[in-house]
Amino acid sequence: MEEKDTEQLVSAEQPAPAPQPVSAPQPAPAPQPVSAEQTRTDGVRTSVAIDAEMQKRINAPLRKNMLFVMAAGIVLLVAYIVLSVLADEVGIPEDAFFLDVILWVGAMGFGFGIVFLITLGRVNQKQLARGFINHYEFYPEGVVINDERGGEHVSTARLRYTDFEKIKESKEFFLLYPNKVTYFPVDKRLLSQEECEKLRSYFRLPPKKK
Repeated sequence: MEEKDTEQLVSAEQPAPAPQPVSAPQPAPAPQPVSAEQTRTDGVRTSVAIDAEMQKRINAPLRKNMLFVMAAGIVLLVAYIVLSVLADEVGIPEDAFFLDVILWVGAMGFGFGIVFLITLGRVNQKQLARGFINHYEFYPEGVVINDERGGEHVSTARLRYTDFEKIKESKEFFLLYPNKVTYFPVDKRLLSQEECEKLRSYFRLPPKKK
């Protein structure tokens, strides 16, 4: 009985095991900043490279109209010359008012067409020399435009649709005019039908007729 009490006393006096060290908690990695646009999924994103092929497609309808004006001017000038030569034979007075009208209208149409085409060509050359790409992010309340030139980001613009002078839709493009002269082209060929309909609702344009 005494031996058991001695063993219990000895076992009770055994030192407690040393506590194991616990490593300090590691700090959580700092979150990376994310822009509000990057987290949204309700918009339409697309990019447009301003090159010669795109400029040709945009200006094709306008160029056709100007060529028609020039052709009409040439026809009127030829008609004036013919009528002036035959004035005596057909009994037309040389100072007839309608001859002056034909001359002036023909000259103005031809001259306006020439000047317009030359000016359009110079503007296109200046834009192509910049070599830039527009990256668009369209949302219901406005658009974010990131301008890239030479592979480098140059600027970011955030605009509401009410900031634009006008917004037009052609057969192949949406054209957003910040003023009466310049515009931001959006190529419809790069968009799905659903995306085009969404942009029409953003721009408040009438739905496309089927």
